[in-house]
Amino acid sequence: MPNYKTADHWARKAKEQGYAARSVFKLDEIHARFPVVPRGGAGICVDLGCYPGSWSKWLIERGMRVVGVDLKAPDLSGGTWIVASALEVTAEQLMEAAGGPIDLLVSDMAPNTTGNKFIDHVRQIELATRALDLARTVLTPGGAFVAKVFDGGDAPAFVRTVQTSFTEFKRLKPEATRDSSIEFFVAGRGIKRS
Repeated sequence: MPNYKTADHWARKAKEQGYAARSVFKLDEIHARFPVVPRGGAGICVDLGCYPGSWSKWLIERGMRVVGVDLKAPDLSGGTWIVASALEVTAEQLMEAAGGPIDLLVSDMAPNTTGNKFIDHVRQIELATRALDLARTVLTPGGAFVAKVFDGGDAPAFVRTVQTSFTEFKRLKPEATRDSSIEFFVAGRGIKRS
């Protein structure tokens, strides 16, 4: 029996199914364990850090209209792409591109890693915090959120902030995550308005 946790398995499976990256299976498992896509798939999603497009493609296949943000647009039809840094894109730009209420904001963003775990962690938490800040502004009441987090000293405080921002919350480490990875994901449903 093959070892389904190996990178080769997930990468090969992604390629076989027409996805650009193995990360699609992380979102698939997150949704299976803690559904974030609205029932019936109808709705609008913002995908921060959308390149190369696996998460966006998965969301589009489930009926969502996707607005993706990244420094490079994915080679994928069916979405609206904003070529910009997620640290610089505004809530107004997202809402204008969406043309309607945003039901879900997802972020699989990671910085270009340096090999210095502390610096990489701090930079990734900055991206995750930006995703949460945008979610708090653009999500429709009841909206959902998924974000990657690099574990480290600032992670517990960020996790608590996400947990208190939603009526339902889950911390997950999907099977498709490499064993050696320090990443995990947070997911929330039912955004709270302050």
